[in-house]
Amino acid sequence: MLPKINTIVYACDLDGKTQAAMELVLSLAKTHGAKVILMHAIEPLNAQAANMINNYITEDVRDAMRKDAIKDINTRMERLLSEFMEKYSEELSNLETPPETVIVNGIPSESIQRLAAEKNADLIVMNSRTHGRLSQMIIGSTANKVIHTSSIPVLVVPIK
Repeated sequence: MLPKINTIVYACDLDGKTQAAMELVLSLAKTHGAKVILMHAIEPLNAQAANMINNYITEDVRDAMRKDAIKDINTRMERLLSEFMEKYSEELSNLETPPETVIVNGIPSESIQRLAAEKNADLIVMNSRTHGRLSQMIIGSTANKVIHTSSIPVLVVPIK
C-alpha cells in the first residue's frame, strides 16, 4: 500500500518569499486530505548575547519582550495563513481541518523534528535558500540538518 499523507508540518521562517512552499503545502493537504501545521521556531540566543542582555535588562522586561515577540510572530503567521486561505478559498474550501499554527522555542532543526514527531507528521516541508558551498560546509543549514537526521520524509522547496 502506498503511504498516506495525513499530517504535514510546514516549517516556515516567515520570510517574504514563502509563497511557492505554502502553495505546495496547501495543494498537498487538499490532495491528500491532510492536516497542515504551520510552525515557526524561535532560535535561542547564544550564551554571550544572553549574558549581555541579562546584565542590562531586568527579568520582567525580558519576559515582556519575549511575550511581545511571540505575539508578533503569531500575528505574522496568522496573517500569512489567512492571506493564503483567502486567496485560494474556493480551492481550499474542502480541507478537512483548518491549518494550525505553532510557535516553538529551540534550535530550529531539533524543534522541527520534535514537533513533527509529537504531531505524528507524515511529511516535513521546508524552505531553503541557496547558499554558497563554503557557507554550507562551515555553517550548514537548518534544512540540511533536518534532511540528514529526520526519520520523516522532508520536502525542501528552494527560495530564489
